[in-house]
Amino acid sequence: MKRNLFAALAISAIAAAGVPATAGASTTAGTTILNVVTVDYKDASNTTSFSAAFSTTVTVNLVKAGLNVSTPPSSANYTPAFACAPLGSYASGGTFSALYALTATANGQDTYKLSISNTATNASTSSAAYTILKADGTVQAPSTSAASDLVLNSAIVVGTSGTDTLLFPGGSLKSAAQGGFAAGAIVVVDYGATKTAYLVKNVILGHAAGYSVNGTVASTTTGNATTEQRDQVQVQAFANVNGIGNGGTAPAFNTTAPAVGTVVGEMAIVKIDVSAVSNVKGNDATVDYKLTATDSSGNNTQYVGSAGASCTAGNFLATKLEILKEVRNFTDNGNFGATATSNPGQVLEYQVTVTNTGGQAIAAAVLDNIPSYTKLVVYKDGYGVGDDTVTTGYFAQVSDGVNTVNLTTDASGEVAAQPAAPAPAVGFGKAAGVAAGLPLNFYLGQGSSVSAGGTVPSCSDSTKNTQALCVSPLKWNSTYTIKYRVKVD
Repeated sequence: MKRNLFAALAISAIAAAGVPATAGASTTAGTTILNVVTVDYKDASNTTSFSAAFSTTVTVNLVKAGLNVSTPPSSANYTPAFACAPLGSYASGGTFSALYALTATANGQDTYKLSISNTATNASTSSAAYTILKADGTVQAPSTSAASDLVLNSAIVVGTSGTDTLLFPGGSLKSAAQGGFAAGAIVVVDYGATKTAYLVKNVILGHAAGYSVNGTVASTTTGNATTEQRDQVQVQAFANVNGIGNGGTAPAFNTTAPAVGTVVGEMAIVKIDVSAVSNVKGNDATVDYKLTATDSSGNNTQYVGSAGASCTAGNFLATKLEILKEVRNFTDNGNFGATATSNPGQVLEYQVTVTNTGGQAIAAAVLDNIPSYTKLVVYKDGYGVGDDTVTTGYFAQVSDGVNTVNLTTDASGEVAAQPAAPAPAVGFGKAAGVAAGLPLNFYLGQGSSVSAGGTVPSCSDSTKNTQALCVSPLKWNSTYTIKYRVKVD
């Protein structure tokens, strides 16, 4: 699994800070240290000069280090600091999502082991998974809840060239085929007081200095020297998309350059998704999650979670449907209440209010009956409009607080009356007849139909299916109101 990356969702950071990892070496792994020794001498006559030379090479080892865990960069300059994402409220069965950045701090490429865990309270099921994203926002490695490997690069700067090119010891960097720095990767450049994330634009691999005389057999001659050609990583602005990036700030190493000996580390953006289904009536579920990242030695472990503690995803709201029925004397223009009085022949209006103060409910249906000693009032042209002596036509009205639909006795008129997409369906209804005791069926919410209930609450934009996504000016439709009228015998 590999790295370079980006994000669709920025998160704010307000929580306990973790301890960032730091590089434990000041020379890039894979660097070749060449040493050439020469002996000069003359023959016994002191007339002819001779030379012999020999070389040795030393390769610098990888000094492994943990990853820096932080929120993603959202400005040109940022200081990595860990924070849990702010708590939110989600429908039972909904999904909490947050983005984190993992930045390498070793002196060379390493393979890190990622794993995720979650602990739930008041949940029948819960899950936590993570996805590695590319810098263009697409998926690099698909979502998983299993342990996986993440290859990240880092190297020690030995200089810069021009405005945008970082220099490293020749021959020290891995090739793209070996998982090395590649175009599109995110790299973090350390300016001392600040750090800036850039995108890799181009990589040119050089080679180490060399000398042709080496090995185990002593030399009596001199050899040929090869001049070092340093590895080059050209970087460019990491455009700020959806709040992630350096805001389009381009490098200017000719005026401000990272100090020699600082680490340039590759950054991965990890999207964590947590979901839960609450299983206790009236009690919301909570889920704690922890992403663990360990280097290949197993000795340097960092967490998405402060010092090994978990982060809390938030509350997965238990379904809490409440229902209230009120009545008023419509003929006398009375007010809705728990009771009313009526003369024979007068019209009563009933109001049924269904409110969900918790997570989403599905298959939300209301079953009522035409009260005793009354008959249902049905209108010809619309609820409360036209001839009221008919037996088929408009008998009720349902509203989600944003849109209102008049209901017909056979549900034939409701389909066309629903608001246009992406607004959710409001509701449907049926009346078995107009006589006392006959059933009245109402089907509420997004996805409802002439024979089945839907989802309550829902967003005024049906594509935003959690309260966290349904933000102002959108409206979270949690209260549905049904009205119908009867005439007292």
